[in-house]
Order: sequence, then structure tokens, then C-alpha cells
Amino acid sequence: MKTMSVRELRQQTSHLKEILAAEGEVLLVFGGEPIARILPIEPQPRVKLPSLKSFRASMPEISPSLSETIVTERRHR
Repeated sequence: MKTMSVRELRQQTSHLKEILAAEGEVLLVFGGEPIARILPIEPQPRVKLPSLKSFRASMPEISPSLSETIVTERRHR
């Protein structure tokens, strides 16, 4: 575990990913007192969504169609 001051963290923020990969975790200190632990997170698996085409194919057909219903309703006004 690497110990870093707040000043060091500010200076090395762009390298934080590499530091965490090498060290595993970083202990952040301020004024000699530990204030936080920085840990790498585990990557979350991506959820595979079904395609829009298959979703549309699974939807039941509406009879009469929506456009036909709108035309019919407008005629009755």
C-alpha cells in the first residue's frame, strides 16, 4: 500500500490509474493523519440488451393500426 499526501495526489492525479494498478490501494494522508483509502473498483460486466428489431418483432400487432384509428377519430369530429 502506497501512502500519498494530498499535495502528491494533486500532482500525480493523471497517473493515479497506473499507481493503483501497481500498488493495489493508496492511503491518503493530510497533515500526517490518514484521511482516506483509494481503492481500484472492479469493472462491472456490461448488460447485453436485445436488439430493437427483435423487441419490435416480439410486440403484438395492433388492429386496426394506430394511424387508421387516428383517421377514424378525426372523421367523427
